[in-house]
Amino acid sequence: MDHNKNQKAGRFRYLCLLGMITALLAGPGLWIHLTPDQMYSGEERRMLAERPKATVKSVLRGKFQKKYETYLSEQFPGRAQMVTLRTKLLRLLGERDANGVYFGKDDYLLERYQTQDFDWKHVRKNIRQTAAFLETYPNAKVMFVPAKSSVLSNRLPKFAHSEAESRFFELAEQKIPEKQRISVTDLLKSHNNEYIYYRTDHHWTTLGAYYAYKVWAESMGFAPVAIDQFTVEPVSRSFFGTTYAKVRTGGKADVISLYRHTDGPEFALDYNMGEFQSDSFYDRSKLEGDDPYSVFFGGNQALVDIRVLPEQINGKTLLLIKDSFGNCFAPFAANHYARTIVVDLRQVNIPIDKLMRVYPADDILILYNSTQFMKDRELDKLK
Repeated sequence: MDHNKNQKAGRFRYLCLLGMITALLAGPGLWIHLTPDQMYSGEERRMLAERPKATVKSVLRGKFQKKYETYLSEQFPGRAQMVTLRTKLLRLLGERDANGVYFGKDDYLLERYQTQDFDWKHVRKNIRQTAAFLETYPNAKVMFVPAKSSVLSNRLPKFAHSEAESRFFELAEQKIPEKQRISVTDLLKSHNNEYIYYRTDHHWTTLGAYYAYKVWAESMGFAPVAIDQFTVEPVSRSFFGTTYAKVRTGGKADVISLYRHTDGPEFALDYNMGEFQSDSFYDRSKLEGDDPYSVFFGGNQALVDIRVLPEQINGKTLLLIKDSFGNCFAPFAANHYARTIVVDLRQVNIPIDKLMRVYPADDILILYNSTQFMKDRELDKLK
């Protein structure tokens, strides 16, 4: 009798254990399938993978399986907490990097870019398209902003390196004429002991953008506005950016500052062809959200038409084609033109040549961060 009871108790414990293991394994999957997908992660500052559609072709080529694996990992419940735990464990084990991020000196988190991280066929295509655009428009120039890990090599861990960017610049120099290239790498490196890139974000700071603005202005024959002519206003002292979001630990809160030209002109800004108007480059309401860097223009806008009031300066128009690095650069450049048109190709749905029929430009600047340029899928709009 006691033996039978022990057997039943043993079976019950076994079934309970089996049920717990099954719940642990199947529970997250069921949760993912029974709850609405999360489209955006405020903690990671990015859009999350959507559920892929299966086709015979995508399944046979393995693309569906790969996308579905990414989808499951990004929709996994408690993902952010797991990322934090994993990163802390790796640091305890003495690892110098995690999830593509180096833990650098002085509380800097620096992105690790390796050659295999990029589709080099696509990189060459982007370079060719840009070179063709520059050939068509001799009044255009291009500025590639180097990655933080390249400029701030003095803050990388020992033996760390990011070799992909040097290869990119070699390819770009082969296709793009020197007279249409504006190089800011050496200048930024000469200031790498200053606060020119955020500690926890991939963007340059407004000070870094100012140094690049000086190089650009001098290449255009303008006298750049001296830095002491700007009032520096810190508007956030608690910014944790995209790099921090990848590891969820380390780093130190960043400061976002706005530079205001003390004796500069007034501006009138029209956003997205009449969507709304403003007299400011900044949207302070974004400082309270999950992405304070969006204080510049309120984030990446499709098109911003900036006019000096009253119209003066030289009566010319600048077309600035940019990624997010251009958002804190544009307020500096706008001081030299009666009109500045700021375009983000990722947000517009027409080729740039058609846009230029509406907004003809005297001067054109293409400004992209090098690593973002390499991955960009919208440069075919440079036609």
